[in-house]
Amino acid sequence: MERNSEKSSTRWSFIAFTVLLAALAATSLYNYLLFHIITELVAVGIAIAVFTVAWNARTMQENSYLLVAGTGLLFVAVIGLVHTLAYDGMGIFVGYDANLPTQLWIASRYLLAGTFLAAPLLVRKNPAPLRVFAGFAGIAGALLLSIFVVPVFPDCYIEGSGLTPFKIASEYVIAALLALGLVAVYRLRDAFSPRVVHHLIAALIVLMASELAFTLYISVYGIQNMIGHLLMVLAYGLIYIAFVETGIRQPYAVIFTGLTSSEERLRREKERLGQYLDIAGAFFVVLDRDGRVALINRRAAKVLGCPADEAVGEPWAERFVPPAERDRCRGIFLGLMQGETGENEYAKTSVLTADGGERIIAWHNTVIQDDDGAVCGTLSSGEDITERQHAEEALGRANAKLHLLSGITRHDVLNQLTVARAYIDFAAEDIEDSAVRDYLGRARSAVEEIQRQIEFTRDYQDMGVKEPVWQRPADLIRESVAELGLLAAVRVDLGDLEIYADPMVKKVFSNLIDNAVRHGGHVTEIRFSCVRSGPDLLILCEDDGIGIPEGEKEAIFRETYKRRYGHGLFLVSGILGITGMTIRETGVPGEGARFEVRVPNGGWR
Repeated sequence: MERNSEKSSTRWSFIAFTVLLAALAATSLYNYLLFHIITELVAVGIAIAVFTVAWNARTMQENSYLLVAGTGLLFVAVIGLVHTLAYDGMGIFVGYDANLPTQLWIASRYLLAGTFLAAPLLVRKNPAPLRVFAGFAGIAGALLLSIFVVPVFPDCYIEGSGLTPFKIASEYVIAALLALGLVAVYRLRDAFSPRVVHHLIAALIVLMASELAFTLYISVYGIQNMIGHLLMVLAYGLIYIAFVETGIRQPYAVIFTGLTSSEERLRREKERLGQYLDIAGAFFVVLDRDGRVALINRRAAKVLGCPADEAVGEPWAERFVPPAERDRCRGIFLGLMQGETGENEYAKTSVLTADGGERIIAWHNTVIQDDDGAVCGTLSSGEDITERQHAEEALGRANAKLHLLSGITRHDVLNQLTVARAYIDFAAEDIEDSAVRDYLGRARSAVEEIQRQIEFTRDYQDMGVKEPVWQRPADLIRESVAELGLLAAVRVDLGDLEIYADPMVKKVFSNLIDNAVRHGGHVTEIRFSCVRSGPDLLILCEDDGIGIPEGEKEAIFRETYKRRYGHGLFLVSGILGITGMTIRETGVPGEGARFEVRVPNGGWR
């Protein structure tokens, strides 16, 4: 609608100026002096109108082009008015011939061309309005003084021979200056609205044509002079549309030019942001302080089955959350608005789709603040985890069944092993044959080995069942020392270190301590410390025992090594591997064992 109104107003303005030009052309055939007076007064009136708009808007303008152009046009109008009064046949300036109005004309044209050249050059400098006014007043005064008081201004017209070479050359120079002003405006076109730029460029082109027409006449009443004046009126008409009409109808296009460009940049940035959000595979939802949708990306709208423009303005909880979860959803939103970001930063909720279905979304929530730091809304990015959630629940149910089955089986097997061991003991008491007693002893050892293996499966099946969590190794080590009741000193130098590990990671430190005591010889001290290794972190466990032989440094972590020393280090390696940690032994045999647990970047803090 705004664009149509703009086109309509431009069309009516051109119709009005077309009628005016036709009327002026007809007037020139009747009385050329009257024609000249009207054309000059039209130009003077438009120039004064431009100055009026520019001067009254001087404190609101975001670039100085309109101020400089409007002020310059005012003084062009002053000299133009004197030129009109001095025109041949007016009889106001006694003792002067047609040279005076021609001199005044050239003076006003130089000032006009200089104005349109200076305005774009000063557009970013923002000179003070009074300095601009004083500068143009001084230039206009100097030009008038050079013509009337100190007659040093070159002659421009000689009766009987016509235009002087200075006058003709000046018209070409003025046309060249206008061309430079046109180029400067084109280079600064982004500082104005397209409507202003197009009319201003057209005005400068017509002014150049007008100047060239004024190089051809011999008589001040000749047809070339008339054409030049008509072109001048057309140019001023274009200037009127560019600055006066547009300045009143669309002040942002002339006065608040920075606002226009800022709005355009904001619009482009908004469109680019919208494209980024639409490309992203995640949900993005912005809620205002009332819990209504302020922004939603294409992915979220597609899953909800609701177009983005329809979703905006809707209350999120009432429209897109299942009834059973609405109170919880409102609680999360209220907590965020009250600054409880930490508690509600991550949340898993269901959303209601247009077809009545439900999807499970994992949200990352944060708050949006205004310039004063007050919370004015929330931004949530989410991921559709419906299928993953169902798969995890199915896997959890399957694991629960397996745990139940293995627990029952293990319990029954251990019971039977207890019975078998008892019968072996009973049989050994009544048998005196040493060979048979030896066989029974070996059978008992086999039963004990089976029992150890069954008990190991209980620890091994618990690995990875629960989600990893952040844990403090220092606390876990102290708990392990207390449970083991050690005589050896355990020194812990890990500070506030936390690692992201399986909940069973406590068995890692318990096994390392127990192994040092059991197999390290006369160990008197066990030391835990940490050191950076690039982006990773090394947790060190060192003792002063006999160490690990070179040939067994890798073998101790294998499952087959259990026949001699149990499953401890094999279990340690498995627990650490769940979250990407590794372990190796780097000690010097004879000087003590040294275990290095490498925690990858992101897995420690």
